[in-house]
Amino acid sequence: MKSFNYYQPTRLLFGAGRRAETGAAVREIADIVLFVVDPTLLKVAAARVAEVEESLAAAGVRYVRFSDVVPNPTLDSIQRGAELARKEGVKAVVGMGGGSAIDTAKAIAVAATHPGTAWDYLYFKKKPTSATLPIVAISTTSGTGTQTSKVSVFTNTAENCKSAMWNDNLLCRVAIVDPELMVSVPPRVTASTGFDIFTHTFESYINTGASEAVDSIALDAIVRVIRSLPVAVANGGNLAAREDLAWADTLAGQCLANVGTTLPHAAGQPISGHFPKVSHGESLAVIYPAFAEFTWRGAVAKFAKVARLFNPALAAASDEAAAASFPLEIEKFLKLIGLYCRLDDFGITPDDLAPILKHAMEFPDSQGNPVVPSEDDMRNIYLRSFRAA
Repeated sequence: MKSFNYYQPTRLLFGAGRRAETGAAVREIADIVLFVVDPTLLKVAAARVAEVEESLAAAGVRYVRFSDVVPNPTLDSIQRGAELARKEGVKAVVGMGGGSAIDTAKAIAVAATHPGTAWDYLYFKKKPTSATLPIVAISTTSGTGTQTSKVSVFTNTAENCKSAMWNDNLLCRVAIVDPELMVSVPPRVTASTGFDIFTHTFESYINTGASEAVDSIALDAIVRVIRSLPVAVANGGNLAAREDLAWADTLAGQCLANVGTTLPHAAGQPISGHFPKVSHGESLAVIYPAFAEFTWRGAVAKFAKVARLFNPALAAASDEAAAASFPLEIEKFLKLIGLYCRLDDFGITPDDLAPILKHAMEFPDSQGNPVVPSEDDMRNIYLRSFRAA
């Protein structure tokens, strides 16, 4: 075994009904908090939000609600939250929702206690310090893994650029993962976020910086996604499938915290940055077949292993044959969960690629890909992601 580092300080409260423990868990950290909640939850799951707020109040925690959260979080929203946090003198931030709400909460925790804006603390700029407010996450989707990762992704709309903070101080103090909060998530969102679990774990698995510790949990998560995501898409109320995905998502966050993603995230994030109506999961789904065709020769054994998880009939095939089938297996899986899409489907044309490509080449994620793409390679991956390709 090669040497490696592994760090995961987040305290997990995992299981059905654990949201009831929010107040007690938060009270150990702070007595006044900013409660960042996805506004969609206030419409479709108001009773669940009320349960969490009642738990906070019963534990003697004063909360200030902030619901100015948008899909593909924006710097503007984050700064408004930071101003409210400073005004109210909160001592921690609690985020409830999917990746957008929790990433917003994380960024607010930095922006409220540091000079400048959250944009000044991207992974290649200044480092957030220990002054970052403690963060508690209550996840309501299974996808981003942000409850156990050290990432916060958001968009600067003035620059049409989506980027990220990546720092140990963004690791949540507590993560409450209650699969009962996920049973009402609609099929398309279930598919999009669930595929994100796969991408985080698979890309960590093939990353040139991978370790045996991450390999083992990545494969565990991948198996869970393959067996349970189609079930949850077809029947969102299946609690066993939701539990499987919730745990896979939690493992995915640990993969991200210790290794990280590769080419698809570098290619996908600028798509959402320039076309915000494209969800993160959709931006990855549209890229994955072309990425796989470009990359499989650089990690034949690992591509073959996962291809066989998708299709056990490949057990008798050679590693090279199994790995070569991976792009087709991904297409079949995306079609199974209703997420197969092409860039054309979002109104994107080849003429739109220049700024997207520019930002894609600025992301460092591709450097960990088994085959590092040139600018021409990345352009061809985008071009192969159109229906006309």
